[in-house]
Amino acid sequence: MRRNTMSACLDFMQRLFVSPRRGTHRRQLVSVSFCLIAAGLVPACESTKKQETETSAAFRAEAEEENSPLFSSDEGIRLIRSTERNVKHFLELRIQGETQQMLAVRRAISRSVDDNFDTFRDTALKSEFIVHRNMAVKCLGFSTDNREKARVALIELTEGADLTLVKNAALGLGLLRQKNTDVTVLVKLLAHGDVEVRTNAATALKDIWIIKETPRELTPQYWTAIDRLISLLHQKQSIRGRRAAVWALANLRHPDVLEHLVSGLKDQDEYVQIGGLYGIRVLGDQRAIEPLLEFLENGPTTATESYAKNALVAIAVQSGFAKTPSECDDLAANPKAWRQWLIAKRMG
Repeated sequence: MRRNTMSACLDFMQRLFVSPRRGTHRRQLVSVSFCLIAAGLVPACESTKKQETETSAAFRAEAEEENSPLFSSDEGIRLIRSTERNVKHFLELRIQGETQQMLAVRRAISRSVDDNFDTFRDTALKSEFIVHRNMAVKCLGFSTDNREKARVALIELTEGADLTLVKNAALGLGLLRQKNTDVTVLVKLLAHGDVEVRTNAATALKDIWIIKETPRELTPQYWTAIDRLISLLHQKQSIRGRRAAVWALANLRHPDVLEHLVSGLKDQDEYVQIGGLYGIRVLGDQRAIEPLLEFLENGPTTATESYAKNALVAIAVQSGFAKTPSECDDLAANPKAWRQWLIAKRMG
């Protein structure tokens, strides 16, 4: 339990946009420390006073940085800074599943960006300070009225030399959620030498493919993307990469990726398993029945058990074994009951 909570806290911090600011790093470390302490994961320390002194020093250093000329610039920079704070809040709410609050914050960010679009775009592309550029690029993906202009700017930023800008621009392309987005640049980034860039490109594809219709006959570009996502799905050292990859494959909603969604069920990470189960449920393909039953027999967690059951119900309905989902209620998540029921349906 404690290990899961610690992982959740650390993963929460990793999901935020990348920032090169030392002050931001201090804030993240302090926030993680507070999160772990609150969860009872950090044992009491004999040198409590020393910890308090170090924490106070971190806040003083941050305050000094915040008041430096770099951060107390003109009105445009102050607007960008406040909007970036809302972006961080939006990401926190999305992780927590607070949908209504998240949408409200997103609308506020969109208004801020669209009402001052030239300021955000020009700062992201031209500011002499990399800190200002990164604050602005995090916000461009929330544009509503200037999506095409934002897309052009973000693509330009993905082709730059600064790694942090590339990572944040990739996420921004996903946040724009345009059906007509040319994903060429994101597919290219899936082959980047940095695993975080590949992860953010996969995350962006996940967000785009959920609203973009996938062709029945996959183009060479789709096959290239799939091959690179499969490689990321087996990146043992990157949980975030595997999660992004399986959800991108799931949102393709194409039968040719079924075997790779099934392979996600063997991952040790619950969120990767859920991504695979979600994609299997969407496809409703009978080929997944046996892997699902084996998954249930291996003692899944409560959450993954529920997803597996829902996937089986979806397959039963789409295959004509049941007319309505309620016909499967008595089967619950019992693999033995499902096997007997399916045999009877097939024989009948």
